[in-house]
Amino acid sequence: MRKPFWGLFLLLFLGLSAKDSGCRSKSGAGANQEATEARSVSYLKKKLDPSVREGVQAMNAQAKLYIEGNGQTINATANLVWIRDSVIWLNVKKFGLEAARALITRDSVFLLNRLEKTYSAKGLESLQRQYSLPAGFELMQSLLLATPWYFPDMTLQSDIKDGDHRLSGANGSFAADYRMDAAAYRLTKEIFIQPRNAQTVSVSFDDYKKDAKAGWFPYLRTMEAFSPESGEMRISIEINELEVNEPKTYRFEIPKHYEKVD
Repeated sequence: MRKPFWGLFLLLFLGLSAKDSGCRSKSGAGANQEATEARSVSYLKKKLDPSVREGVQAMNAQAKLYIEGNGQTINATANLVWIRDSVIWLNVKKFGLEAARALITRDSVFLLNRLEKTYSAKGLESLQRQYSLPAGFELMQSLLLATPWYFPDMTLQSDIKDGDHRLSGANGSFAADYRMDAAAYRLTKEIFIQPRNAQTVSVSFDDYKKDAKAGWFPYLRTMEAFSPESGEMRISIEINELEVNEPKTYRFEIPKHYEKVD
């Protein structure tokens, strides 16, 4: 049986194990204005054009993490380095100490578990199959940039749902749902569903702020996922510092005494 298609994202938090409390949410852009007139698919896709962030080539961020699932609520902090089409580097800290470190490239995923002195190294393509991900690096990159990731073989329709403009469609394996606010047509949510396995993941984008290099950029992302075998999971990532197009160095070295795990 395949694992949930959102499971790859949860790998980044495997080093966390302590119970805490607290989860935050903020209203998104245009939350007080509802859409009243449906727009065409071409109009909405133009508004959500991923090319608006083509000038963003690198990001460095510090963030707070709030994780709920498996009977636990966890608070942590993280540092992130992203370089377009190249690498995503992340370290996660608890109580000021590093708990996990991850390195994702276009073809590989490496994870260090500092608490258990273990590491894993896998091909990104194998993890795509294992977790039934519809895409690999490109999908994760789009989530960081808050730009929509479209299925190349999916025809979309447009309507209004819960006061937001919506694009939605299905291709036989997945269904997708993209929401945008009525005021500025900013992406507020993406939903991916695997009907066959009853697996769902939604990612909400909130707390938009104007950045001189990235434009209107969401400082809060909340992922909510469900699968029959793993239950519900909620992860909020609240950015408190952001640097755009100022590449930083990053380190990822596997200590010799760490044990490799699958």
